Amino acid sequence: MKTPAAPALPDTPAELLRAVRERKQAADRNDVEMMRLGVHWADLHLADPEHAEACFTSPKTFAGEGSPSIDEFCVPEFATMLGRTCDSAGRFLTECVEVAYRLPQLWGAVQAGLVAGWRARVIAQTTLDLTLEAATYVDSQVFWCANRLTPSALGRVVDEARVRHMPDAVEQALEKSADKRNVTFDTQQVSFDGTMHLEADLEIPDALALREAVASGAEHLAKLGSTDTVDGRRATALGDLARRQLTLGFHDTESDGDADSSVAVRAKRGSKPAAPVTQIVIYAHLSADAITGLQDPRGTSTGNMAGEALCARVEQAGQRLLSVEQVRAWCGRPDASVVVKPVIDLRERLETKGYTPTAAMRDYVIVRDGTCVFPWCGRNARHGDLDHIVPYDHERPDRGGPTSTDNLAALCRRHHRLKTKGRWRYVMTKPGVFDWTSPLGWTYRRDHTGSRSTGRAWPEPGGATRSGVPDLRPPDQ
Repeated sequence: MKTPAAPALPDTPAELLRAVRERKQAADRNDVEMMRLGVHWADLHLADPEHAEACFTSPKTFAGEGSPSIDEFCVPEFATMLGRTCDSAGRFLTECVEVAYRLPQLWGAVQAGLVAGWRARVIAQTTLDLTLEAATYVDSQVFWCANRLTPSALGRVVDEARVRHMPDAVEQALEKSADKRNVTFDTQQVSFDGTMHLEADLEIPDALALREAVASGAEHLAKLGSTDTVDGRRATALGDLARRQLTLGFHDTESDGDADSSVAVRAKRGSKPAAPVTQIVIYAHLSADAITGLQDPRGTSTGNMAGEALCARVEQAGQRLLSVEQVRAWCGRPDASVVVKPVIDLRERLETKGYTPTAAMRDYVIVRDGTCVFPWCGRNARHGDLDHIVPYDHERPDRGGPTSTDNLAALCRRHHRLKTKGRWRYVMTKPGVFDWTSPLGWTYRRDHTGSRSTGRAWPEPGGATRSGVPDLRPPDQ
């Protein structure tokens, strides 16, 4: 298939700027039209909570107070048509419904071309948790100047709406936000060299003490001959503090007896040490020789056979990849317990009697699928469910789908529920290859390369070509 030639670019700066302006105006019009389509999609799926089960709907209020209940099962159909996750499409629909139903003056300005659609959606994000009265106040204050409104100015308007119309909520929020302290470990993001991000907000004395301890530890490592950078030594020193604490351990906490004190608990170091062990669970999709650096009988190193990149998955780090060198380094550390799961042969079929898969089957499916297998969903398979593609018959097991690896797939809880109650269907045509069919007949394929639209399972009403043959091509052709 011959690729069409790209259109010629403008010759002068003035012409180029004129073309940029025209494309921007066209993009703004398309954005508003997408919002109109999104609102209309929601209107076509208004839910009646009293008859939800009979109508295969799951009512949910997308936007704030006063907006209608909408069938949440309508989101996946909309999301897959856009090639987006359900979370992303759901946020878009929520913002559209918020603008249309709770910010009517702003919605009128958007449709008249006076306010950009994306600006209206940004405003909608700030009003979702406001009462209808407070949202109406924000609407009246911003609709006429939304294109010129800065984030700080918008924040002041929303804060004023809260104070004017939600005084009780403001007081409760102040009480909840009094303690700003936190420590957050981002276990879902890890680099290839085995680092993980953490951030913390501490009381000033604690922060200063931690800074001095880390600086002292880094200086000590330098004296011992460490060749790491200053930042590297500081990071190692912080880890040493944690391991030292695990070695020393704690007694049970006890009250210091001062009922009037804001610090009523203290911890004492105990004589019984806790095990100084960090457990790292690894799924090693490589040979043991690759980790240990041994050689094969012919005397050649097995560390990188046939030029293949040898790597492993780390469960505590969101199944991100690590190099063999990093795994080998962890295996040599006395303070880390490395649990290496056996290599799983994905060519082998596993089956068990009954409904519940075995632990080996669960690991097999999780390693094969990696994430939820619904199109464009990226939720970690280990945090989801195993679904029987052909439903298991609890009354007559011999007539239902077997509990086997070729009839099990990883689904997050949302899409497991969607498949069970939302009339989506799918089959596994090959190991790890899943073909989905939506309630309206659109089809999608999810495999190790990602997700894509594959056309339709049946013709659309009135979708026949001039020759009378239904057009079953994918919509992007």
